[in-house]
Amino acid sequence: MTGPEEVVSEVYHGPDLECTVSNLLPGTTYQFRVRALNDGGYGTYSEAVKITTVAGPPGQCKAPCLTFLSDSSVLVSWESPESFGADISEYRLEWGEDKENLELVYTGTANSFEIDQLSAAAHYFCRLQAINQAGAGSYSDLVSCRAPASVPEAVTILYVSEDEHLDTCPMPVVCLVLNWEEPCNNGSEIVSYNIELGDSILSVGKVTTYVIEDLPPETTFRIRIQAVNEVGAGPFSHFIAAKTRSLPPLPPRLECTAAGPQSLKLKWGESSSRQHTTDDMVYLLQIEDKNKRFTSIYRGPSHTYKVQRLMEYTSYIFRIQAVNGAGEGPFSEVFSFSTTKSIPPVIKAPRVRQLEGNTCEIAWETAPPMKGDPVNYILQVLVGRESEYKQVYKGDETTYQISGLQVNTDYRFRVCVCRRCLDTSQELNGPFSTSVAFILQRSELMLTGELGRTDDPKTKCMMPSDEQFAALLVLGFASVSILFAFILQYLFMK
Repeated sequence: MTGPEEVVSEVYHGPDLECTVSNLLPGTTYQFRVRALNDGGYGTYSEAVKITTVAGPPGQCKAPCLTFLSDSSVLVSWESPESFGADISEYRLEWGEDKENLELVYTGTANSFEIDQLSAAAHYFCRLQAINQAGAGSYSDLVSCRAPASVPEAVTILYVSEDEHLDTCPMPVVCLVLNWEEPCNNGSEIVSYNIELGDSILSVGKVTTYVIEDLPPETTFRIRIQAVNEVGAGPFSHFIAAKTRSLPPLPPRLECTAAGPQSLKLKWGESSSRQHTTDDMVYLLQIEDKNKRFTSIYRGPSHTYKVQRLMEYTSYIFRIQAVNGAGEGPFSEVFSFSTTKSIPPVIKAPRVRQLEGNTCEIAWETAPPMKGDPVNYILQVLVGRESEYKQVYKGDETTYQISGLQVNTDYRFRVCVCRRCLDTSQELNGPFSTSVAFILQRSELMLTGELGRTDDPKTKCMMPSDEQFAALLVLGFASVSILFAFILQYLFMK
């Protein structure tokens, strides 16, 4: 038998007149010839007979060749296999990312096919099969490839974080806090982002949060973003609109409208009724303590506050801050206000004692010095029906004698303490004591009020206060009324 490529082989030797030759290729022409053998030796070969086997399925395809045309397309090409007696009617190309579950993407007679819309950096597999009228040949060996890396995909989630404004942006800076999620990098790690803010482009590193500072207040911006990797910049995201907040309020100026020994009344800003209806402003007032630290003493919408329980003649340092919907404004400069000195306290009513002649002695209790300032006393007298008290003594003594008094004349005495401020040469008068009445008589010293204390039991004087004098009058009227009641009852019974 002469087979393909002129290869000659002996396929039968024996006495039979026929034989079967197997393992031949389909659709292939073979030549056969035969000769006889006897005791005399071999005869000559017969003429060759050509016999063609029946056509069979194509042979196994060689592995396809893959050529990338772009980042998202590839050209798959192949060679025709042995047809084995029948022309190839079609090729079948299977393709996919899962080698166990490939999809048929091409059938036809061409020797190439272009596949597009590939995913960047994705891993693909393919195989090829040829078909003729006798059947389908074997699949080629599995071929794999990896698509080239591409620019990143577009950012799909982009938003402004409202609740981080106060913590992230220090006052009085106006800013926007952008947040986004990292998109698919398409096989190449993202190295930066480009933020389009109006007409400007901001390039930031590999972050997913960025604070845009130094923006104008109450302004709306259109913002979008794109990711960048080593291949290039990806598409921009969708636009978002973001509005910057208002500037926080500036602090008002502090004023002290009234100062006392233990209190300071502070005022700031305007407190008109129109502002109260539309303004959501809140004020934070702080005072500096002994450790040079500020502590809050008031927070609210009022424009005045009275600071109490302070020490007299002491300087205190304050600062104030305004807060509204835009946030907390800066603290004001520090303001220093001082309390005043305390006025002396009121003392008890003085005591009056009759002396010889037309003279009496007035005595009063002693007041201690006040914070190192000495005190004086002022004694006043109201004579008869005069309408105003007159000063008769001022000094540091606690007794005073008045002579030349008139008999049967009503005298009223009162005293107050006067503080002499050494550092300011100022005098502060305390309230006057309760007044004490006194009447001078020749024979008996009658008391119109409470009895005063004297050393001589024969000379006594009345020293009642105004309240005591009124009580004595009421007691006298009551006694007279009871007496008249007994008399009238006695007369009616008679």
